[in-house]
Amino acid sequence: MTDKEVNKIIKEYKVHEGFFDLSKQPKTLNKLEYAKVLNLQNFLAEQNKNREYLQKFNKSQWDKLKEISAQLQGVIFQYWGDIILN
Repeated sequence: MTDKEVNKIIKEYKVHEGFFDLSKQPKTLNKLEYAKVLNLQNFLAEQNKNREYLQKFNKSQWDKLKEISAQLQGVIFQYWGDIILN
């Protein structure tokens, strides 16, 4: 991912309804890793729009998305835990 792509992802990030607010970059997370987390959340939010279809017609893909979401949640608790839990 180029620096230009990283900056674009960070600049264009918007909080998704039903998802954690990741708009504040943790000091312990570098810019590239922060952009990767935001990009993954953006992807999952987009896929979530198709959840009814995926649950019915492509369960394996939905299950994989749930796994990815669980992994992302672990990262979020690791880096944003103090903000989220307080």
